[in-house]
Amino acid sequence: EAGVRAHVGIFDMQWSLYDMYLENEIHYRPDLFANVNLDPTRRYGSEAMMSARVTDTILLKGGVAYTRSVFREGPFAGNDVPLVARNTASAGVVWNILDERLVFTGDVRFVGSRRMDNDQANRQPLVPAVTLVDVRLGGRFDRYFWSVAVQNLFDQEYFDYAVASTAALGRYNAYPLAGRTFMVRAGATF
Repeated sequence: EAGVRAHVGIFDMQWSLYDMYLENEIHYRPDLFANVNLDPTRRYGSEAMMSARVTDTILLKGGVAYTRSVFREGPFAGNDVPLVARNTASAGVVWNILDERLVFTGDVRFVGSRRMDNDQANRQPLVPAVTLVDVRLGGRFDRYFWSVAVQNLFDQEYFDYAVASTAALGRYNAYPLAGRTFMVRAGATF
């Protein structure tokens, strides 16, 4: 892995490249009811992150990543390793409305499509890409803290995990995630 980190004016930036040759990754085989080692894989890509302190009260942040994960050897050589999205990205804002007592946070997250678990042959449909928005209003005063958050603000229907059938094309088990969720927290540290 190699990278660079810099602070220039209002910007903090980081960028890295990596290239990994892996062996003996464990994978669960549902047809055998056992863990087995995957054939050797290669994972390589690039990640970039940046934040900008726009004012004393507003911080913007973002990141992107490109990841390739492929089998190096065996019957699936050259195929994508399941469950690894090639593209991911995020962007957000932190606004200290009233110092630490009232803070707004908003985040947008993107995860690209990826192969389902158990689809080393790369023949089944993909887990679809998804973009999610989360917002939070909270604060801290003395030893007390509170927050109100909404995750998946736009109530996207999605799943991020699915197991492909080994017997039939187009058949799989998907595990949907919650739609819009609300969370209220309050507490104190002692």
